[in-house]
Amino acid sequence: MLRFAVLAMCAAACSRSEGLTDQDLPGLVVEAQRPEPPIDVERASHDPAELGRALGRPYRVMLAALGPHSVSVNSTITVDEAGQQVSDLSDHAQIDNGDGGSYRAVYTNSADYGRETTFVGGKLYLRPRYQRWHARLPEAPDEPAALRDRYFEALAATWDLLAPGVELVDRGAIDVAGRAGRKLGIGRASDPNQPPGEPIAQRKWREGRSIDAVSGEIVLDAQRGVPLTVKLGGTVGFTRDGRRFTMRVSVDSSISGVGSTSMIAVPPDSDVVATPERRREVDDRDYLLQGIAPPLRRNPDGTAIPPAPSLKGEPPPRPGAGSGSAAGTGSRAAPPAPSGEDAAKRRTKPARPDGAKP
Repeated sequence: MLRFAVLAMCAAACSRSEGLTDQDLPGLVVEAQRPEPPIDVERASHDPAELGRALGRPYRVMLAALGPHSVSVNSTITVDEAGQQVSDLSDHAQIDNGDGGSYRAVYTNSADYGRETTFVGGKLYLRPRYQRWHARLPEAPDEPAALRDRYFEALAATWDLLAPGVELVDRGAIDVAGRAGRKLGIGRASDPNQPPGEPIAQRKWREGRSIDAVSGEIVLDAQRGVPLTVKLGGTVGFTRDGRRFTMRVSVDSSISGVGSTSMIAVPPDSDVVATPERRREVDDRDYLLQGIAPPLRRNPDGTAIPPAPSLKGEPPPRPGAGSGSAAGTGSRAAPPAPSGEDAAKRRTKPARPDGAKP
């Protein structure tokens, strides 16, 4: 009897409980996110690991610390085999930040490829170099910031390649663009560390690389620990597929106009082409989950779009399309063009080791 009484009490307690959401159970259902500790500038002046943490953070951290500004990043990479150059590439990235999170970012390289992203008025405009703009809403709230972060990745990638052989020298205080900074000299350590293991097969060659030369200077913001200027270069020896190569890499970055916003203009309508704002996977999902989950596709007024299969390459109904529209009558249409960002990814860059741009 006692056992049944205890079970009855537990059942009653459970029935009265309103329960907790996954977000209210950190560490159990949803992984608890621990805030990253601030950069210790004093420690970063002599500890390559702390300096690497400062250089490896996404660009959005730098923007939040400094406020609106412009930044440029230039990098070069050449690869030689037995004294003969087998690959070379140089590139340039520029980010200009405006009001309300708007920005314009441009990437170009010596192979005549590139891409451009503009975010203004809550809409993304993307295009490969020399092409027209594709305009669409962000697919996720974080997408505009994530796209902008990629234009700044050369700095962290170059540091990551050279870090095992780095030695630091504290060169004291310096002023950069009106901000107090800490200047650090970069040289090659007399006893370089062993490069860390690489879980990805295509990057296994990095485990046996040698850091033959390192030089440069880095200025960290004295209060925030973000890089104000970077000049870093080095030489890396490595073996791949039984062949010995020498790679020379360099990167330099500088900021300007701290505290000033740039005017971010919307591309002219004549340069913008129509871009679908939904992937076919979304429509397939809505069709397969009828009666199980609400559709994701919505009309501008918020009402759900009845799910329908997309057959024989026919595009799904567009938001707001009725029975009198082309979608409602089943007329055929050309397959949607890829977004500007997807088109840029399809362009094949010249062959180059993936170490400097992982």
